[in-house]
Amino acid sequence: MSIKTTTLCALLGLLAPAAAIAQDSTASTLSRLLECKLTAAEVAAFTDRINAEDVQDFAHAGSDASGDAALSLWKSDAPVTAWGETSDLVHLSSTTEMLLAFKVTPGQELARGKAIVDRIGGMAPRPDQAAMEATYGWKGMDFRKPLSDNRNVRVLVDLSYSPGWVTVGCAYGDIQ
Repeated sequence: MSIKTTTLCALLGLLAPAAAIAQDSTASTLSRLLECKLTAAEVAAFTDRINAEDVQDFAHAGSDASGDAALSLWKSDAPVTAWGETSDLVHLSSTTEMLLAFKVTPGQELARGKAIVDRIGGMAPRPDQAAMEATYGWKGMDFRKPLSDNRNVRVLVDLSYSPGWVTVGCAYGDIQ
């Protein structure tokens, strides 16, 4: 083996862990974001990185991932774990709300969502959920739990627009 080849192999050996750390870092940031553990400034900095396309291991998944579902899915190169669930897909409903998204067997969405709500504890249905059901015929569940610093845990099962999916994550209010 030549010196150049040996040097190249050594450099690649050093870069591989750095790449893994970068992926773990994004997945770790996403996990903390989804579990409402980031500050407003940290969320704003992360979304600024996404907008600047400075996050290489987290990108828009396209419509292939969600099929007919009304989800804006982004895919992480590394699995993301939040609220006891793991997926590589995150639903970005806005720059201040991100929800881990995962497929379930059709018909099992509400049971899986209820299990997450029970695991988190202290959650309540969205105040206008009954009105949405009565007025618009919406089907599903939208549970929330307020936390400090204008953050809310959210479990959303939208049978009307995203059947076969369960989402859980965090909404951060008034991020500047």
